[in-house]
Amino acid sequence: MSLGRRHLLMLLAAAPHALSQRRAELRRVTAWPNGGEPVTAGELREQLEASVEGTPAKAVRIRGPESELLLFVILDLVGDLAFVDPARQSLIRELQNLPGHVWAAILRAQDGLRVAVDPAADRAPAIAAIENTQIAGRAGLLETIEPAVRLADSVLAKTPVRLAILYVTDSNIYNYREDYTNPVINPSDSRDLSRRFPEGLIREKTTKLADTLAAFDAPVFIVHLAFLRDRLNEAYQNGLQLMAESTGGTLSMCRTPNDVPTLISAVFQRMLAHWAIDIEVPDSAPRNFNVQLNAPQMGLQHRTRFSRAR
Repeated sequence: MSLGRRHLLMLLAAAPHALSQRRAELRRVTAWPNGGEPVTAGELREQLEASVEGTPAKAVRIRGPESELLLFVILDLVGDLAFVDPARQSLIRELQNLPGHVWAAILRAQDGLRVAVDPAADRAPAIAAIENTQIAGRAGLLETIEPAVRLADSVLAKTPVRLAILYVTDSNIYNYREDYTNPVINPSDSRDLSRRFPEGLIREKTTKLADTLAAFDAPVFIVHLAFLRDRLNEAYQNGLQLMAESTGGTLSMCRTPNDVPTLISAVFQRMLAHWAIDIEVPDSAPRNFNVQLNAPQMGLQHRTRFSRAR
């Protein structure tokens, strides 16, 4: 499998077309067993019961941790080197330890979504890209997360490998080009609600993004390098969690530089361990629908809420 940079960008441009052809039929459910003994894809297939809005659904493909995984590592780093340096070293260490069936691409988010290194089995280019990443510019996560999941879904439409997106970010709501801080709209009006709810614009933006991301299937994992305690950044960080969970991924927050290696290692292990289960969605399913997976001899953690593309 080889996906060059030009190929990736072509897939990104074609993503809406691919989405329209695939979305009405199959959806990818990201899942993890709740402990117990490891199982094979065949064993899980024998046990698995799937339903959409209570209606039985067919599992078309099941791919486990031993199958190919395409990993998009997206760097959104503009801030404190005390956090960024341990993040870079942790990423390099994780890349060096990846098994051979994992292909990693490195992308940047600060100036729009850009491919720095194509997916490859050779880790050296990816490591060099991380080492040489410039820590400058403006935060880019909010502007690039939808293009990233569109790109991922266009890849899934062509080859049903497991796929995960990892954002490593130190984004601060005050460091975006667009002003999300909801300044007072009418300074002369003491009743202007923007005085009382300054985080309203952030909540609106992240809620809309979460709703959009629910129409896609690639899980997004976010490691935020620096937990910020002011009101607007707490609203922003809550929004990041909402967006990640809407895709079946997670948000991990670092409170000190010592947290960085532990959390990055943990998210790599979670991405490597996930199961990709492709199910058929009945035509009768509503735009927003619930998926349930059950395996009688093992518990499954999995994404349950999905939506169809508008």
